[in-house]
This record gives sequence, C-alpha cells and structure tokens, in this order.
Amino acid sequence: MEMGIKVLGVNHRTAPLDVRERFAHGAHEVPGALARIMAAGAAGGVLLSTCNRTEFYLVADDEPALETVWSLLGERLAAAPPGDVREYGYIARDREAVRHLYRVSSGLDSMILGESQIQGQVREAWEASRAQAGPVLHRLFQTALHVGSRVRTETGLGMGTASAASAGVAVAGKIFGDLAGRSALILGAGDMAELAATCLSDQGVQITLVANRTQERARAIAER
Repeated sequence: MEMGIKVLGVNHRTAPLDVRERFAHGAHEVPGALARIMAAGAAGGVLLSTCNRTEFYLVADDEPALETVWSLLGERLAAAPPGDVREYGYIARDREAVRHLYRVSSGLDSMILGESQIQGQVREAWEASRAQAGPVLHRLFQTALHVGSRVRTETGLGMGTASAASAGVAVAGKIFGDLAGRSALILGAGDMAELAATCLSDQGVQITLVANRTQERARAIAER
C-alpha cells in the first residue's frame, strides 16, 4: 500500500483516565518507541503524549507500522482493565489525519475547548521527535502550529481559558468560595499537577499537599 500520513491514538473521548495513564510515554521513552516503528517500515514518526492523549503520527503504509503501534500500546495494557487495546484507539488517514492534527493544535479537540497548553505540547512532541520525524511530518507540524496560532488569534478561541488545571481551580473557587488560606491536595505530580499547584498558589492557597508514587517529584511540586 502507498505511503501516507496516519495518526493512531487514544484520547479522553476514547479511553478512561486509568487506561490513558498506561498509554502515556515519558520523554525518555519516545526515541525507543519511534525506533521500533521506523524498523517496521515507517518513513517518519512523531509521538504526542499528554495526560489526555497519546498519538502516533506516521508516514507509513497500513502494515506493519500500525501493527507495531498497536503492539506498543498493548504492552502497556497488561495490568489495565481487560479489553483489546483497539477498542480504546482510533486511526485517521491522510487528509483526515492532517485535519485531526490541526484540530488538536488549535485546542478544538481538547477536554477544555481552546485550552492553551496543547500547542506547546505539540511543539515539544515535534522537537522531541525531530530525528525521526522526516520531511513530511516536519512540514505538517510546522503548518499545524501556524494554524493553531491563527485560530486563536483570528477567532478569539480560548480567550480567558488557560488549561484544565486552571478551570478546575476556578470551579473549586465557585464551590468553596475564597481559596486564600485554605489547604489543597493534588493527586499526581505530572505537568498538569505542577500547573494546578501554580494556580492554587496564585489563589492564595496556604498549604498544598501532593500525593504521588515517587516522593522526590511530589516534594518538588509541593515546595514550589
């Protein structure tokens, strides 16, 4: 089959949080994951992994590169709720794959419509995958970032909306009133937790507790 642009992924619409967490890839895992896919015949790859999505953008035919992605994700599902990894995923090809990335970069596919974090995450994913992206995906991601910027500038999308973390803190303020002097507990210690800690501090929260599997990262956020 002829090479084309593909995206295979899972996101907040297709998989619950506990499953998405297992699919997530840290920055140190990206080169190895893409190397496996390139060895399976892909001509280029970019891996976008956030708290709400894990997406592999490829220049490849349908087989066997996509099967390798399914295998990569399936390996992480062993201890998650039962079910074939494919029931949580989706594939878009060629024009639809391009359209999907444009929507992601613009914040149109985010849990919080227009949230601002995603464009930086798209840029970071592209930069982390530079060695394996190839010319087609380099051009696609450049264009997607430009489209995302134009959508925000020309439509006002996301005006006043920063992120899921800031939206959550705003909801807490509506429920509990003034947060100044209060205590808060953050579960996890990823990028979103770090942003939530900043938002809580800005609202005057006096004590922030962080529950996480590793103490070092939790302490770093709590002591900000």
